[in-house]
Amino acid sequence: MKDRRGSSGPQRGTRFRAPSYDPSCGEPYRPGSNFEPQNAVKLLAICERLDISVAGFLNTVVELIEVDPETGKPAGWPHAIQFREAS
Repeated sequence: MKDRRGSSGPQRGTRFRAPSYDPSCGEPYRPGSNFEPQNAVKLLAICERLDISVAGFLNTVVELIEVDPETGKPAGWPHAIQFREAS
């Protein structure tokens, strides 16, 4: 996927806007997520087969993930998984 921000912006994969969502407000969080094409195909196929929306699927996945209270990272994930933020 081509980086459309040009050479003047921050490096691809880095956060360039601070999150402004306040969980105490009680409003749903609506992230603007971008998926690489091959991941989008996979995600849409999963959701279609489960008869669930993408938001519903992601909510279920996040709900099932346990978080390590010391590190704040997902607990029990294989070490081979490298987390990076998509832009």
